[in-house]
Amino acid sequence: MNPLRTVHEAITLPFKAIGVIALCFVINLMTSPGVWWVQWVVLGMGIAVISAWWRAAKLAGFAALLAGLAALLWTRRQPVAPGGSANVSPPAPPPAPSPKPAAEPVAPPER
Repeated sequence: MNPLRTVHEAITLPFKAIGVIALCFVINLMTSPGVWWVQWVVLGMGIAVISAWWRAAKLAGFAALLAGLAALLWTRRQPVAPGGSANVSPPAPPPAPSPKPAAEPVAPPER
């Protein structure tokens, strides 16, 4: 199923259900006020909304799992050498700077 459609249904279906329930409630009041058949509409729409939310939650869980796996693989990847080999040793550290020769002590001028 299309993931965008799944999310869209999870967001819009509760509002549609409220509209359908309100319309059926008004019809129930006008036609048979002693028999409350609108409760079955409420039950059915509630099941539909919970089902839509469940599908969206599964989609979100799968997306989070996929993102976590991608992040794990990204952090464990090895750099590829220009020749194409993945078995590359890390670069050598830069050479230490050679020590500067100590300056010769300067004798004070004689008087």
